[in-house]
Amino acid sequence: MSRPMRSAIGWVDFSSEHRDRVRSVLDLLGGASVLDELGIGSIRDSFSDLLFPGLSTIQTRAKYFLTVPRILKEYEGLSRRERGKTPLAGYLPERERDVMESLCRNHSGDGEDYTRLGIVGSKFYGRDRDAQRKPSAVYWNGLRTFGLVRSDRSLAEFVRTFADPLREIGDLLTATDQNDPDDGGADAHEPRVLVADREDDDEGWIASVRLDLTAAEAGLLKRQIETRVPESLLGRLMLDDALRETFLGPLADLRFADLYDEPAFTDPLPADLRRDLRTAGDFWRLLEGAHVRYNVLLQPKGTPETRDEAEARWAAWRAGLDEFPWDRWETDRLWEAAARAKRAVKPFTRTFVTQWIRAVRAGADEAALDALVSRQERLNKGPRARLREGADGRVDDWVGIDRLEYRLPQARTMVRDVDDGLARAEPAGA
Repeated sequence: MSRPMRSAIGWVDFSSEHRDRVRSVLDLLGGASVLDELGIGSIRDSFSDLLFPGLSTIQTRAKYFLTVPRILKEYEGLSRRERGKTPLAGYLPERERDVMESLCRNHSGDGEDYTRLGIVGSKFYGRDRDAQRKPSAVYWNGLRTFGLVRSDRSLAEFVRTFADPLREIGDLLTATDQNDPDDGGADAHEPRVLVADREDDDEGWIASVRLDLTAAEAGLLKRQIETRVPESLLGRLMLDDALRETFLGPLADLRFADLYDEPAFTDPLPADLRRDLRTAGDFWRLLEGAHVRYNVLLQPKGTPETRDEAEARWAAWRAGLDEFPWDRWETDRLWEAAARAKRAVKPFTRTFVTQWIRAVRAGADEAALDALVSRQERLNKGPRARLREGADGRVDDWVGIDRLEYRLPQARTMVRDVDDGLARAEPAGA
C-alpha cells in the first residue's frame, strides 16, 4: 500500500549553519501569528539578541542547557572503539530520546500535560516516531553563547566531524572567540564541555532526570550566563538578586509592553541597558500602528467581527500617540542595535520604518500611512502580498505580528528555573 505524499520545503545545503537557521524558522512558522508581513523581524531579533542572548522562542526549560552537555561529556568518555560503533550522529539523538522518556515518566504524577511542562518531543512519548527537532539543535546557540559547549561549529558540523571516531573531542571543543573572558590564559586541559557536579550515579543520571534544576546545575548556569553575557538583561537578572526577585515576584505577569518602562524594573539597570530596553518597547509602540493599519486594509476580505476589532484597535493606537515619549526617541538607535547584534536589516525595511515613524510624528493622514504599509508589504512579500490587486483569501483572524515580546516569556521561564534551583541550596527555614 502506497503512502500519501507529503508536502515539503527544500533548500540548497551550502552550509549547516544555514540549515539550522532554516529549521528554526520552520519551527516558528508552526505557531500562530508569527508571519512577518511587514518585514520587521530583523529589528525584533536584534533587540532579542541584545536583551536575551542565547535564548529562542522555541526553548522550553533551562534543564536542556545541562542535559545536552552531559550527553556530550558522556560521549567524550567512550573509547575510540565504542565511538566507532556508535557515531555521535546516532548517539546524541538516542540519548536525547532517553532523556525525553525519563522526563515523561518522572513527571507523570505532576498532573500537567507534558508539553505544557516543557518536555521537548513529549508528543512522541510511547510512539515509534521521534521529534525531528531535538534539544541539542534548539539549544545549541545558547550552549555556545553561555560557554557550556565551547565550539565555533554549528551542531551539524560538529556532529558531522565526529563521524571520524579517531577524532578527539578536545580537538573540536576549542573556543575561538578572542574576547572570551574564560579563555584568556586558560589551561590547555580546561574542560570544554561544562557539566554540574552531581551526587547521583553518573551512569544512571538519565533514569532520575527531572526538569527541576539542582542547586549545582542552577549555580553553574547562573555563573556562565553572568560571566558570558553580563551586559545583557538576562545577565543582569543573574547578577542582581533583588532585580531577579522583582522580575519573578511583583512583575511576574507583565508583558513586555508593560515591563519595559516600569520604574521598579528599569531604574536599577545600567543606563545603556535601560536605553536598549526602552528603545525596543518604544519601537513596537510605533510600529504596532503599521500592523494595525495593515489589518484594517485587509478588512474587505474580513468578517464584521474582524473589521470592528481592527478599527477599534486603530483608534486606540492613534489616541495613545498623544503620550508617546518623543523626547527620548532616536530612530538611529534601531540600526545601531542591529549592528551590535550583527543582524542585517533590508534596505527597503529600513526606509519603511524611517518613513513610517517620520509620518506618524508629523501627523500624516491615513491615506499616506496606508500607502507606506501597502508598499512595504509588496516589497517584503512579493507575489504573496495580500494587498496586491487580485489577491484572494478570506481573513477571519489577525494577520501578521500581533505584539513583540522579545523572548521575554522564555527568559522568565529560564530565570525562574535557575532561581528555584538556587533556592534548593538554602537550608530549611533560611
